[in-house]
Amino acid sequence: MKKLILFLILPLFVGCSSTKILKFTKKPDDIVKTTALTNFLKDNKNPKVVLRVPQNAYTVTESEKNEAYEGENQDYLYNAIENQLLSSGFIVRDRQLFNQIVENEDNNIDYKQLKDKSDTELIIELIKIDPSILYETNKYYDNKNNEKVDKYKKRRRYGASIEFKIVMISTNEFAGVYKFNYTPCVEGCVISTSYKDQIYERNKKKGEKGYEGVEKNILEDFVKNATRQLVDEMRK
Repeated sequence: MKKLILFLILPLFVGCSSTKILKFTKKPDDIVKTTALTNFLKDNKNPKVVLRVPQNAYTVTESEKNEAYEGENQDYLYNAIENQLLSSGFIVRDRQLFNQIVENEDNNIDYKQLKDKSDTELIIELIKIDPSILYETNKYYDNKNNEKVDKYKKRRRYGASIEFKIVMISTNEFAGVYKFNYTPCVEGCVISTSYKDQIYERNKKKGEKGYEGVEKNILEDFVKNATRQLVDEMRK
C-alpha cells in the first residue's frame, strides 16, 4: 500500500520541478566615435592615456544607501580598467598625479600645457558605472526552448552598464562616447521551481533582503570585458 501511494504522488512532485529558463535579450551597446581617433591610434600603437574618474561616476544602490554608504572604495574597478588598458599596449599615467596638474595653475592651464606637463595624449573619462539596471519579464522557456508566459509572476534580474568619454588632448577634440551594457541571463538562467525550493522560500528569514545590483565578481568581469571592447572599438 505504501508503495502504491508513493507511486501515485510521485508525478505531483515531478510536475512541480519542471525546468523553467529565464532569458533576456542582449541590450545593444551605444558607440559614437570619430575617424580622428582611429587615425591617431593607427599612427600611435602605444598611446599615453589617463583614466579620469569623477566623484559621481559610480551609482550607489539603494541597499548601499540604507547601510550608511560612505563612498565604499571602488578602486578595484578602476584598477581593473587601467590593467586592461596596460595589457592592450596603452601607457597609463597616474590619475591622481594628473588631477593634481589639472587643479594646479588656478585652473587656467590649457590643453597644450596639459599635454606637455602630464606627458599624456588621451583622456579616458569614466562617465558612469551603473550596477543596478533592472530587467523584468513575465516570460520564460521550457527545456525544449518553447516560450511561455507566466500570468501571475514577473521575474527580475539586475544588469549593469559602463560609459566612457574620450578626449584627444593635443587638439582638445571630443573623440567619442562608448557605452557598454551587461544583460543578465542572455544564455539562459534556470529558474528553480521544485517543491523543495518552494518550502525553502517560505522558510526564509523575515526581513531578509536580496542584493540590489550586480554581484561584485560579475561586475568586475563585466568592467574588464567592457574595457577590452573599448580598446577594440577605439582602434577600428
